[in-house]
Amino acid sequence: MLRRSRLVTIGLPLFALVAGAAAVLSIARKQPVAVTMTPAVAPPTQPAGDGGSGPPATAPRALQGEQRGFIGASGIVEPNGQEIAIGAHTSGVVATVRVAAGTKVEAGSPLFSLDERAAAAQVAIRRAELAAAESRLAQLIARIPSLTATRDAARASAAALKAELEDWQDQRRTGEALKARGDNAISEREVTKRRNAERAAGGRLAEAQARAAQTDAELALIASPSGAASVDVERANVEQARAALKRAEVDLDLLTVRAPIDGTVLQVNVRPGEFASAGAASTPLMVLGNLSPMHVRVDIDEMDVGLLSTSANAYASLRGQAAHRVPLTFVRVDPIVVPKKSLTGATFERVDTRVLRVVYALPREGLAAYSGQQVDVFIEAAARPVAADASPAKR
Repeated sequence: MLRRSRLVTIGLPLFALVAGAAAVLSIARKQPVAVTMTPAVAPPTQPAGDGGSGPPATAPRALQGEQRGFIGASGIVEPNGQEIAIGAHTSGVVATVRVAAGTKVEAGSPLFSLDERAAAAQVAIRRAELAAAESRLAQLIARIPSLTATRDAARASAAALKAELEDWQDQRRTGEALKARGDNAISEREVTKRRNAERAAGGRLAEAQARAAQTDAELALIASPSGAASVDVERANVEQARAALKRAEVDLDLLTVRAPIDGTVLQVNVRPGEFASAGAASTPLMVLGNLSPMHVRVDIDEMDVGLLSTSANAYASLRGQAAHRVPLTFVRVDPIVVPKKSLTGATFERVDTRVLRVVYALPREGLAAYSGQQVDVFIEAAARPVAADASPAKR
């Protein structure tokens, strides 16, 4: 009985102690191990006076020891002049695509072409119309010398016939006078013959005068701007046909989309046989940009705009390569504060954040960045002026 009592009073507490220790050890093994890691590059800090602690631990050698803060921002790599979304002048089916992504092109180089059969037919029609108008004008101009010669001949003939008519009129009057005296110096038949000859000469004169008047009218019509068959009208028809041909040729040329600048094709989103719509599209048909040099568009939070100096040193590094930084060259500031659209996912970012966009140029060597890639940008912060303390206690 005594032995059983000792087993209960000593063994059970000992068993409970061992079980508790095993449980604690099991729980401890299942807990995650907290590992403290030091970042390769310290994050940017605000200048002293704003709670900052100086430059990043691995700032460039020229900045070591300077008690200045940095503006940290996110930048987007882009071509200088930004990316150009290429569209089509008119809608149609794509016939040929002449470039691929990465192709370097010169301004005016063809990028892709739409089906141009209908436009080519219109050009042929307009060329035929122009040829017909030019032919009518040439024929009308060629008629002028002929009509002039006809008119001059008719006038000369009329002058001769007028003289002949006057001669027969004189002979008729002489014959009538001799017949009236009754001395039988002239017969009635002769008088009648002279009268008939006068009438015939008068008819020929009238015909020649009518022919001359007709040619004068035709020449006047050709020379008159209001005439239906005038040279001016035909010239206007030729100019109209030439303008219509020019328009048709422009419409045909617009079916071939050309590069607006010297640059590199960044993206091709169109294939032969696809339908290309004119106007703005959510996905551009092609994207073009000048990559020499590339730019970085940096969004500066409006809270840090007062610390920005365009003459301050700026550096950029690729995401995941914070230890490798390259200097940036200031290009320009877009003089407007706009809502931030490019969010990095940081917890402090808000949709209603407003930013000032600053553009820097990347060096040609030293950073293998692509258009659209996100980079971390560090800009030396300008010293923020400190207001004098005007409290009575410190006067």
